[in-house]
Amino acid sequence: MTRIEQRPADPSLTVRRDSGPARLVAATAAVGSVVLALALWYGGGTDREQILGLPDGGAFTAWALPVARTLSYVGAVLTVGWTVAAAFLLPGLDRLVGPVGYRLLRRASWTAALWLVATVVALPLTASSLLGNPVDQVSTVTVFSLAMSVSQGQGLVIAAAMIAVVFAATRWVITRTGAAVTALLAVAATLPVVLTGHSAGSGNHAIAVSSVGIHTAAAALWVGGLVALLTLPNHRDLPLAARRYSTTALWCFVLMGLSGIANTAIRLYRPDELWSTRYGTLVLVKSVVLVALGAFGAAHRWRTLPRLAAGGAWAFRRLAAVEVLVLAGIVAVGVAMSRAPSPVTVDPAEPDVYTELLGFPLPAAPTVARLLGQPVPDAYFLLIAVIGGGLYLTGVRRLRRAGRVWPTARTLCFLAGMLVLVAVTCLGFARYAAVTHAHHIGQHLALLVVVPLLVCGGAPGALARATLRSGPTSDLPGALQWWETLRRSGPARALGHPVSAVVAFVACLYLPYFAPVLSWLMQRHVGHLGMLTAFLAAGGAVATVLRHRPRRVGGGVLAVVTAALLLFALLVRRSDRLRSAEWFDLVRTGWAPVPAVDHRYAAWTALVAAVVLTTAGLALLGRSADATTGADRPTTAGADRVATTGGDPHAVPSADDSPTVTVGDERAGAGGGDGPRR
Repeated sequence: MTRIEQRPADPSLTVRRDSGPARLVAATAAVGSVVLALALWYGGGTDREQILGLPDGGAFTAWALPVARTLSYVGAVLTVGWTVAAAFLLPGLDRLVGPVGYRLLRRASWTAALWLVATVVALPLTASSLLGNPVDQVSTVTVFSLAMSVSQGQGLVIAAAMIAVVFAATRWVITRTGAAVTALLAVAATLPVVLTGHSAGSGNHAIAVSSVGIHTAAAALWVGGLVALLTLPNHRDLPLAARRYSTTALWCFVLMGLSGIANTAIRLYRPDELWSTRYGTLVLVKSVVLVALGAFGAAHRWRTLPRLAAGGAWAFRRLAAVEVLVLAGIVAVGVAMSRAPSPVTVDPAEPDVYTELLGFPLPAAPTVARLLGQPVPDAYFLLIAVIGGGLYLTGVRRLRRAGRVWPTARTLCFLAGMLVLVAVTCLGFARYAAVTHAHHIGQHLALLVVVPLLVCGGAPGALARATLRSGPTSDLPGALQWWETLRRSGPARALGHPVSAVVAFVACLYLPYFAPVLSWLMQRHVGHLGMLTAFLAAGGAVATVLRHRPRRVGGGVLAVVTAALLLFALLVRRSDRLRSAEWFDLVRTGWAPVPAVDHRYAAWTALVAAVVLTTAGLALLGRSADATTGADRPTTAGADRVATTGGDPHAVPSADDSPTVTVGDERAGAGGGDGPRR
């Protein structure tokens, strides 16, 4: 008989769960709620009559709308942070996101759902706030009308549609590229609401709208990335992810500071309003907190990151938790400031209609000094020019430190393109481009022809391939791999195709003036920015085709776009009234020429652009022919590197240290970039 002995029961095993994240969430919610309530009360954000002089929408709307916006922003921040971490900060599995990145994406789907619900809830609350009616008296028809015809409602609807796509993507995406697209779309989804707020309707909205968009996106990246890192306190990839995030946080700090200064400068008319008004006091509080956050970032970079690399995650986690609490407070202050009335020094009896339409008063008759002076800065194009020029010069400096030479002519060509971009979008020329056909077409063609040709002449793609660095490990791509992914992506290849490049060029050339769209675009600063960006993209596509396609293909494209430009000049010259005249009739000034003279000036501008396009296009085709001749003649560049220069004695080989063979130029690469393909 088998004897069965009963063993004593094992002592119970107690599993201690880390309650740190839960405590952090509770503390963050408490800090954000308290700061929001105090800032709303102090800044007058709940006093509806003080803001617009409308009937009170009720206490529920006055408090519920900021709460909905705060919840929406919380969802946005967490979604942005987790998607950015999954795509850019954590290693993956070949083309797929890694296990941790996969979990972060699925976690982001819940915060995207919160973001979507809060945005939808904000629609009836916004209608109640704008109309001054209690929310229970706002009908479905009223909400629908708000969503279709009022800019704030349109912004909420567009944001909701983008957030819905982000939500679906976070549930289904498993590739690193898909995660990157989802992260970029999440960042973009934070913009429609802020770009259609009261900044869009204020004077100087060229700087107001762009700066508030930059401020919001930078804050979402900063806060979201930090929260994402805190969800990986003991993960082995945390040190590398934190080091990569540190660079992003520094850029976000700079962008938040500069955009905040720009936005404050157009809302406060005198420096003493910083301490003599409640709105100014909130600005000072936010500025002090932002400086403190900069100190936190410096402490991370110089103290906690080295400790983290040595295995000390607790120091990083503790400092990051405090930083999150501070960021929660600054976000709450920002939400309160969006509801608070900014001080108004002058309250004119008859508001300037032209300032509301243009963002600035009607300019006097143009002179050379006024065209180059009277700046009307746009943060969007200033950011493109400053960052583009800065990165280009950084790449040139990196090459020189490596003992390689980059042609000075290319550098001057690229920088000239950035200067022309700033001149036609941020100086006095931009004022006149909004009030006459001739100046508007001049701005149009500068962005469509001159800027892309100058930028393409600087060969930024070749410089990028020579100076961008690979990732620290094989499963964590760096800037070079992401550049190659972008260059070979479907949209880049499609835009770089000769047919699509010609179609985009012709559409951008004709639609604003021969279709009833210009007035709608010009009355919305976001639409205006989109139109000018489309000009740059279409011109860039044509310039890329001319530089990187075979001479026969490039010559055909050059002939077609030049003929389209000449025909455009002829049609403008002979047209008594363009469809775009609807806008220019709204802002016509006493010094403006009659339409026939205005059209004649515009036609001459188009002819000059055709000459510039033909001359520069033939020069690019000549370079393409030289590259074809030298494509099969490799030259030795160092003991362990073999590269061809495509017939260009100044071409720069790839920046890595492994032996590389490059053949020809990028004619086979569908116009995705400059420089040879490996």
